[in-house]
Amino acid sequence: MGKNMSKQNSLHVFSAGAVAPPIKRCAEEFKAKFGTEFEFTVGKAENLIEEIAETKEGDLLTCGSEFILDHAQLKGLVLKETRRSLGSRTSAILVQTRNPKKIKSMSDLAREGMNVGVSVSGCLTGVWDDLATKAGYAEQIRKNTVAYADGCGELMALMNKKKVDAILGWDAFKNLNMQTMDIIELPEDLQVHRSTAIGVITFSKNKELSKKFIVFLVSEKGKKIYEEYGWHHVE
Repeated sequence: MGKNMSKQNSLHVFSAGAVAPPIKRCAEEFKAKFGTEFEFTVGKAENLIEEIAETKEGDLLTCGSEFILDHAQLKGLVLKETRRSLGSRTSAILVQTRNPKKIKSMSDLAREGMNVGVSVSGCLTGVWDDLATKAGYAEQIRKNTVAYADGCGELMALMNKKKVDAILGWDAFKNLNMQTMDIIELPEDLQVHRSTAIGVITFSKNKELSKKFIVFLVSEKGKKIYEEYGWHHVE
């Protein structure tokens, strides 16, 4: 009976890598309050969706954009009525600590000899294009792009290992990499915003507990935790 109770009070969360830190912190708070045990599978969103489809297991899926949850929902893997936004992140330029290349704006990324990194998958898909095109430097920034990351984790690693002068990512990256990068905020007319979303997996055997955890995530306590990690509040 104890083992069954344990399963009834446990949740398996699939989380994209760059959005895992705040939800793991929330899970610790939830466990302290309700005794719920958590298992996390962390990785690339596309791989998580494939694993959920194959194993037909798991309780919750959280990723760094609504469009990724759309894909999961259209595959019948996530219940639309359970989806919620946990906050948003805003596009920004991230540079090496103390900004040795004196980068101040998108125009600086177009300078000759600048080495830029972008992501071509996951929640940042297409963001560099939006930013560079709106700023009027698509041609120059494309020429200066020397590294194409497979998602947020690889993109942050480019900066952490000093492989590039700048990356086009999310402002919350700074909060996850305090010692290795600084943030250059973009003017509002250039910014891209994307929601970090969560939903209950169709195959979940603990749907009510999953919904209860989502209620906690969007509570004032949950919002505060996400804000501490650099997310912005979404109504």
